[in-house]
Amino acid sequence: MPNFLNPASFVLTLDKQTYSGAEFTIQSMSLPDVSAEPAPLPFKQLNITMAGDKVTYGAFEASYLIDEDLLNYKEIFDWIKSNVETNDSDTTIAASHTRDLTLTIMNSANNVTKQIRFIDAFPTSLSSLPFEITTTDVEYLTAVVAFSYSYYEFV
Repeated sequence: MPNFLNPASFVLTLDKQTYSGAEFTIQSMSLPDVSAEPAPLPFKQLNITMAGDKVTYGAFEASYLIDEDLLNYKEIFDWIKSNVETNDSDTTIAASHTRDLTLTIMNSANNVTKQIRFIDAFPTSLSSLPFEITTTDVEYLTAVVAFSYSYYEFV
């Protein structure tokens, strides 16, 4: 009988550059979908299809806990800003700063079973943080970050 994958045993690691102390405690995420649209092939009175020649990867979003110093929120915030800053002399958009992200999946004994690497990733959106004084229970803040990337691979 096969062992089944536990959807609660995973860790997402950023290729850390600026904020080496920032940690990302992921609450939820989905491995993005992958598709290859079939290519149409006209033949006489028929439109037939053949295997596609391009792979499309879906959006990658993750929800994570915010640390009390906002270090992990600020890392993503600064990363987004650095990707769109302009040069004052010629107003050209700065080159995108990409990093690889690694999703580590573990088994029931917390041993690594598989790693998935997202190549050339960069954040495209970061959710708001809802501060509210009227809550009665302590609910830790989470943020949702969306990444664009070139592709992912199993390592």
